[in-house]
Amino acid sequence: MKLAFIFPGKESEKEANPAFFKSLRETIDSVKRPDTSVKIYALPNDLPDEAEMAYWYVHPKMFSAMIPVARQAQKDGCDAVVIGCVGSTDAEYGIKEVLDIPAVGIGEACLLMAQVLGQSFSIMTYDNKIASWIDRMVRERHLEDFCVSVRPANIPLDEMMGRNAMAKIYERVLDQARLAVSEDRADVIVNGSAGFAGLADYLRKHVDAPVVDAVEAGIKFGEMFADLKKSKNLYQSKVATYKPSPNLDKVLKKYF
Repeated sequence: MKLAFIFPGKESEKEANPAFFKSLRETIDSVKRPDTSVKIYALPNDLPDEAEMAYWYVHPKMFSAMIPVARQAQKDGCDAVVIGCVGSTDAEYGIKEVLDIPAVGIGEACLLMAQVLGQSFSIMTYDNKIASWIDRMVRERHLEDFCVSVRPANIPLDEMMGRNAMAKIYERVLDQARLAVSEDRADVIVNGSAGFAGLADYLRKHVDAPVVDAVEAGIKFGEMFADLKKSKNLYQSKVATYKPSPNLDKVLKKYF
């Protein structure tokens, strides 16, 4: 099986932030099946830095750039695409429209997994700006009865990507996770970003609640849907929501 993981930042960030990509690769490898290979795709270098993803006006540009990357992954023979951004609801919709293979976002995957593991969950994130994205996603998915809190740890996104002062970062997230369990009565902790890759195993040693990692969840959902597509032709519906335009190829060629 071959999966594509779409990193929502530029290709050049692989060299700029090697410690993060090492953590991302280790997280993927820790849960994927032995017969699964995962290629990490990134976006063109003429886009804003990944740290700019926190801003509403940047998101549409980054999401649009994911579409041709996902199409290329399909051409490369990938069996499923994993969209590596928790807040990428629009990209999830668009990519599911344009692909004939399964696509799943790490955001929807981690939220679905959390609902199976407990009656309530709390989402860990960076700061209040990113928390606003998470709040929006929770409302759009009608999860207000399940999500008891979104807890920012006061961490700059670029600091997390650069993997600087990780001991301090781990402790800040751990503090919020413990409060989520003790004060918010969360059954499950959700690490709400691909940037948190590698953090879940640390939290699992220090909190009693199950900890869902978004990257891990995305990979396992990707494998499941790739299997189901091959054996049962089961993947995203093309009846309405993810039905593409009859002019899809023409529009993509001209505008993407």
